[in-house]
Amino acid sequence: MSREFSDNIDSFEQWKSDIGRSLSRFRLWLRRNELFEKSIDDRLFKLQESLKSEYLTLAFVGEFSRGKTELINSLFFAEYGERILPSDAGRTTMCPTEIFYDRKENRPYLRLLPIETRLEETTLSEYRKMPSHWTEVPLMTASAQEMTHALYTITQTRQVSLEEALNLGFEESALESCEFDKSKYEIPAWRHAMVSFSHPLLKQGLCILDTPGLNALGSEPELTLKLLPQVQAIVFLLGADTGVTASDMAIWENYIQAMERKNNLGLFAVLNKIDTLWDGLSSRKKIDKAIQRMLNTTARQLQLPVSQVLPISAQKALLAKVRGDKSLLIKSQISELEHLLSESLLENKEQIIWDSVVQESISLVEEAQQLLSNKSDRIYKQRDEFESVTGDNDQRVIQLIAENEKELKIFETRIAAIKPSQRLLERQTQILLATIGGDILSKEVEMTLEELVNSKTTLGLFKHMRQFYIAINTIMKELTREAELTNKMAISLYDKFSDDFGMKLLEPKLFPAKRLSRDLEEIIRGSKKLNNSIFTTLTEHSLAVRRFFSGTVSDVLEFFKLTRKELINWTQNVIHPLTHQLKVQQQLISDHQHELHDLSKSKSNLEGKIKALQHLIGDIETEKHKSLEIINFLKAQKPAADTSNIVRISTAGRK
Repeated sequence: MSREFSDNIDSFEQWKSDIGRSLSRFRLWLRRNELFEKSIDDRLFKLQESLKSEYLTLAFVGEFSRGKTELINSLFFAEYGERILPSDAGRTTMCPTEIFYDRKENRPYLRLLPIETRLEETTLSEYRKMPSHWTEVPLMTASAQEMTHALYTITQTRQVSLEEALNLGFEESALESCEFDKSKYEIPAWRHAMVSFSHPLLKQGLCILDTPGLNALGSEPELTLKLLPQVQAIVFLLGADTGVTASDMAIWENYIQAMERKNNLGLFAVLNKIDTLWDGLSSRKKIDKAIQRMLNTTARQLQLPVSQVLPISAQKALLAKVRGDKSLLIKSQISELEHLLSESLLENKEQIIWDSVVQESISLVEEAQQLLSNKSDRIYKQRDEFESVTGDNDQRVIQLIAENEKELKIFETRIAAIKPSQRLLERQTQILLATIGGDILSKEVEMTLEELVNSKTTLGLFKHMRQFYIAINTIMKELTREAELTNKMAISLYDKFSDDFGMKLLEPKLFPAKRLSRDLEEIIRGSKKLNNSIFTTLTEHSLAVRRFFSGTVSDVLEFFKLTRKELINWTQNVIHPLTHQLKVQQQLISDHQHELHDLSKSKSNLEGKIKALQHLIGDIETEKHKSLEIINFLKAQKPAADTSNIVRISTAGRK
């Protein structure tokens, strides 16, 4: 990849590191100001860990023989001096392949899932947690030749009968008979490949997904439902020698086009093999005009801005990089693709991290800052009380002690009075949990899975899944209705707290039921889309359809599992600022009471107490300023369209 891409990855890693260090500063700030709480510290730790585990994922999608693997070689692995991934004639990647660096195992490997696992209803996600089912091939990364040899394993095929191929989920129209035995058909030996090795860009968090052809996408719906929606950029490969074929359009319409509307996604169509137009007879000007016509036609067919359709020659780009031929590299036109991929990939990931990590971090700092402000208000009041004591005014000290004791009793009474509201909110969240858990959800899932197992036809499977969708949507609607009531209770509780205790509070974070409802709709919409477009042609392959439906049910179960977890966390987080405020304020009142009793015995240290409080006020003001610095830094990390140097894919102009 270009120096620009590598530099941008470095900048992205630095950006994440700066955010992580800012959170570390905040964790120390909490301890320094005696505001440490384990629950908050655990949340901050998880946010920091999520920063470390985030991957930048780039997917290459297209029909066979469009040059996806050759493009990956030319973009990322040219420095090895040869093709690392198999992409020469007759030897292309035969199964979906993920290329990344496994930070947990911290070692290189090649893992292959046998194609026979398609005969089981176990989903690909479930197999990821079952390493014993994968075949592992040693990956000697010190030698480019050894690594190339190992990675050729991905291209292995098997010869099977037509019946076996159909049972494994392959469409007859996509099968090719073997050269020497026409009764046999050649299929991939592997269902999925995972490649981990310590390439610098991969170690920094880049993940590459190589998806081979319409047949793989059609028979592995998890690619469409899970892996592709998680990527930050998609490169859709076409052949400049073929244009947009019927199978290209099928991939585009069934798998890619709907994701164009997805936020935080860079989407590019790439016309590869433009070197086929270099016939040695046409002028450069004539060739450029022909390429531009193809770009305009492709953009119109795919309904994309022409700025998102790029011409390249992946093979010439790889050759140019290996030989150090700058002239050929310019002619290959790969530089613009590198530029746009670099910027859109990182911009989109920055937005995701802002949404998932930085905004929550800002909320935590602002809550702590408000807590310190309320603490400061209390200490100002206590300092003023000490300053009201003059000379031998014993009566004033006695009066302050009485007022303090009265305040403490009122404070404790109000704590008791607000607890029923807290318990009511907690009970309401239990109602929410019951809505999406326990017998209701389990009954629906068990009933659906049983019906799926017993269904004899694909039409029967569709019918039972529609019934499942209806039941799940009903559950979600009930959750949304109850969540509205729960959010109103949370707002009422915060208002009562502020009125009773005279303390400022930030607005409570509301439970995001509507956002969760949209997430569930997206799962179901994706499932229905595949029902209508793909599996209508697989009426004879009920196992493939059943595995897909089982995966959908698993996705729904996982969704509600995460929703329950989010609800439990929300309940704790919405109540925690109140209990933390009460704890700090009660301790301040109690400490002040001890100080007043000491003062009643001897006023000789009155001046010292006033100075100590004044010093503490100064420290708090300093600490409030430091918390504001953390907040301002985190807010400054927000990706902004009007200030970003990153080219927006929807408006990127051709250079």
